[in-house]
Amino acid sequence: MKEDILYPLYKMPLKLEKNRVYRPFIGGKLLEEWQNDENPKDDHYGERWISSLTEARASSTNENEGLSIIISNNKTLKQVIQEKPIKFLGENHYKKYGNNLGVLVKALDSYSRLLIQVHPNKELAKKYFNSPFGKTEAWYILDTREVNGEQPYILLGFKEGVTKEELKEAFHKQDIKAMETMMHKFFVNQGDVFFIEAGLPHAIGSGCFLIEIQEPTDYTIRVEKTTPDGREVDDFSCHQGLGFEKMFECFNYTGFSKGNIEDRFKINPKVIWNSTDVKVENLISEKQTSLFQMQKLSIKSKLKLESMDSFAIFIILKGEGKLICNNLELELNKADEFFIPYDVHNLELINQGIEQLELIICFPPKS
Repeated sequence: MKEDILYPLYKMPLKLEKNRVYRPFIGGKLLEEWQNDENPKDDHYGERWISSLTEARASSTNENEGLSIIISNNKTLKQVIQEKPIKFLGENHYKKYGNNLGVLVKALDSYSRLLIQVHPNKELAKKYFNSPFGKTEAWYILDTREVNGEQPYILLGFKEGVTKEELKEAFHKQDIKAMETMMHKFFVNQGDVFFIEAGLPHAIGSGCFLIEIQEPTDYTIRVEKTTPDGREVDDFSCHQGLGFEKMFECFNYTGFSKGNIEDRFKINPKVIWNSTDVKVENLISEKQTSLFQMQKLSIKSKLKLESMDSFAIFIILKGEGKLICNNLELELNKADEFFIPYDVHNLELINQGIEQLELIICFPPKS
């Protein structure tokens, strides 16, 4: 499918390449199984960045790593949007955020635990990185696996009584066990949803395959200088240029009980529509944040979407079908991703498989 006079790119759903990004952890096997790749394996490309206009920091040496590519013309999504941003993003969004989507979506699969980390809030991101975006995020657990006898888990939030001085001391000693002990550990299951405010310390543990939606930055403060597989983490990848003193300002040292963490940051998806044909669930809604929203759709037969009032990102979780728009038909298969421009209307999603067609829809911040 190529751009033509009748159907310019901003009138089409844009199917995107599988966009793998180097990260300092091992994973990706469940991601590759989901993508139906041959010989799925774990390596240092355990993340796939979806509809991304964000370049990765502290990554491999690949040029423009992190930027999504449009299958039909091999251009980056960033290039195409810059040509006609109002058509792709909408006038209100463009006035507030410029060419930036205001959101980044990832698929992530961890074999090894990710490094203990934190992300700056908007205030600190503006102060230290001259960025209008921090890195608040949310996770939807797609699947799990047991790794070396350990159930899948996450680390989230400081326990009550943890101080900045204790964290700094453990960091300088590189006492990883002490830092792990400072945080709450939660075993996770398929379908769980977590909301992670910027400033909240966290680490995705082993055995988690998830969709992550977040503010569109890659500012990650890490407090471990060695990865679980024994690779050295350079200083920049730890402090992101802030230095080893300022980076500790990015942590929220509020202590929580485990119950408080669950009540505040574990989200119960809410069914907002349920018919014989379609079920719609809010995974992350305005109740949690104005920074982004995420819904899950389950379609037994078909669904018409006349307008979504914004651009959107589609991720096909499972099933098969077709997407019809402006007399164009696109196949839908598991792990496909699409950027839906603002100027696209009257979409029809049709299930053509035996099982339900399931997809995630991600939305940008309110404008």
